[in-house]
Amino acid sequence: MVKKVNESLDKFNIVYRNVDVDFEEQDFFVHSHNFYEIYFYHNGDCKYLINDDIIELEENDIIIMNGSSLHGPSPDVHCPYERSVIEFSSEWIRPILDKLNVPELLTPFDELSNSLFRKVDRDVYESIMQMVKKLQLKQIQQQDHHKSEVQKRLLEAEVTTMLIELLFIIYELSKGKLNSIMMHNNDKSSHVHRIIAWIDQHYQDNISLNDIAESLHISKYYMARIFKDITGMTIMQYLMQRRLVRAKYLLEMQTSKSILEVAIEAGFDSSSHFSRKFRACYQVSPSVYRNRMRERSVGNAYSVK
Repeated sequence: MVKKVNESLDKFNIVYRNVDVDFEEQDFFVHSHNFYEIYFYHNGDCKYLINDDIIELEENDIIIMNGSSLHGPSPDVHCPYERSVIEFSSEWIRPILDKLNVPELLTPFDELSNSLFRKVDRDVYESIMQMVKKLQLKQIQQQDHHKSEVQKRLLEAEVTTMLIELLFIIYELSKGKLNSIMMHNNDKSSHVHRIIAWIDQHYQDNISLNDIAESLHISKYYMARIFKDITGMTIMQYLMQRRLVRAKYLLEMQTSKSILEVAIEAGFDSSSHFSRKFRACYQVSPSVYRNRMRERSVGNAYSVK
């Protein structure tokens, strides 16, 4: 089963020790998305699918994912399924890490793509889980409409600081190969990871399947087939999705740019083409979406009074 996932994540989302007891009998609850994910498995009887790899989960397993791969759990419906999840936008966190001069903290997500950490030191694991618990509490506090704009801003700074601290720990775990089990990637998966990484670096350019194939030294037709097999979407669909995510971020964070400037920076050749694709994806025009973001900011400002 391919599950539709909310693509409206602006910055981060935290779920701490959530327990599901009402899963339907399905093979896998498979999905993909455009944000990074840290998954913690606590209890239950569950297999986890990433691309075409199936993992028999063990208590306290940690999986890091870049999100673009098809992934999802298959829990035993007769056993409570408990896990924690952190999702965060690379568009949001990457500029912050660049300013701090620690861009390497996203290397495990960018280069390892999908990695399983097993038998993590108990003290380290407990420290991580306490951090996740605090992150969820701060997230809940942020959603309190009675909080002033200053309080919300300070809470976001706390969440950002804790998330960066967690990324330092994940980075150290990724270096310590003794405590991690890297998931086996077959040739197809390796090629798909290379394709995704190349697109993520060049999506703002006017690129074609030929450009990707020539740069990666792979047959265009083979490349197109394996990408669809592994991800469930075509290469050009992924490219369009990547551009739309960037444009959405620019509309939220760079409101002084014109619609044409946003379109060009996200890789579109015209504002009309961009607007048509944006509306088809988000059911709203770029200008209306940006106005809504402005109105939300104004509304938050008035709530201070």
